[in-house]
Amino acid sequence: MANKRKDSKGRILRKGESQVRDNLYSFRWTDRNRKRQCLYAPTLDELRVQEDEIQKEITLGVSRTAVTLNEQILIYLKTKNSLAQSTKGNYEYYFNHTIQDSGLGNMKVVDIRKSDILLFYKNLSEHGYSAGTIQVLQKIIHPALQLACDDNIILKNPSEGCTKEYSTELEKKYALTFDEEKEFLERVQNRPRMKRYYPMYAIILETGLRISEAIGLTWNDVDMDRKEISVNHQVQCRMVDGKYTIYANSTKTNAGERIIPMSDKVYRLFLEQRKVWLKSIKAPDFDVDGYTDFVFVSHVTGKCMNHNNVRRMLRSIVSMNEDREIQLPNISPHILRHTAATRLAESGCDIKVMQYLLGHTDIRTTMRVYNHVDTERVKREMDKLEELWSKIG
Repeated sequence: MANKRKDSKGRILRKGESQVRDNLYSFRWTDRNRKRQCLYAPTLDELRVQEDEIQKEITLGVSRTAVTLNEQILIYLKTKNSLAQSTKGNYEYYFNHTIQDSGLGNMKVVDIRKSDILLFYKNLSEHGYSAGTIQVLQKIIHPALQLACDDNIILKNPSEGCTKEYSTELEKKYALTFDEEKEFLERVQNRPRMKRYYPMYAIILETGLRISEAIGLTWNDVDMDRKEISVNHQVQCRMVDGKYTIYANSTKTNAGERIIPMSDKVYRLFLEQRKVWLKSIKAPDFDVDGYTDFVFVSHVTGKCMNHNNVRRMLRSIVSMNEDREIQLPNISPHILRHTAATRLAESGCDIKVMQYLLGHTDIRTTMRVYNHVDTERVKREMDKLEELWSKIG
């Protein structure tokens, strides 16, 4: 009978185990794809804990591979034909700028533990990343790892439940009050270099258009005779190879493609915008993936408006607070859209009509606007009651 192999401490080694240089222990085995695999551990006890996991995986038909999280995410993105182009572009942007060069991204999928993902998100949060951004990263990482589960590469998804502490509900979502909305538009109108953009902001506040939808509007989409706005595409802006790239694609969701009837006010705003447009310079032969004659153009470049320029203008408008009696909160393009949605709800707009006008796929998104409005309405009514009692008293 052949002598059984032993380690330096005299312990009998199992099949596939060996003690290598620096007293490290290794285990070699053949996976379900008939490929030789090897792992290392500093002690025999630690090695055997990993061995037990491997044996369990082999029994369940799980295949250990050397694929990294980065590689797994790229595989996942290639399989998702149903993703809207804008969503896919968004995922690719966050992958390239946040995940790809991280320690987590370069880890082998089989080595990732839940604690690794939790620490990754915690580190991002401490460096100023918002809960919303972390939720987007989870939407990339979780399904990529789930695909690894489905392919029997790993037993369970380590990203499950990793964003419980990063609920976007914790982030304040608000609409401008009537006074703040009026103040905002007055500031735009009273600033010489900005007043030409008054119709654009007013139209967004009246229609609830997403900023990408508003920027993408062409005069072919605006039917002044029928008083209709056709929302059938959007224009996005992303950092690619160190520079901002503008591109057009379909609306955010299928429900995003819609016809919005113009109110008389919106009709007059488009007439005003037409006058502004006729006086504006135009970049010759400018197009975005075949779209031309954009409604809202920059007075500097003559090209369609840029998301970043809009955000800079909004910051500039808010920065006027020190000279104004009414103080504006931080305003983003989405705050303008949420304000428009709130006005629709406050006017008693039918919820299905409101869902259509805003291009929401899920009516629960629309309902959240109503829930927000109801809370604010209760507060206003209570304030009125308190004022009445103060007069009586």
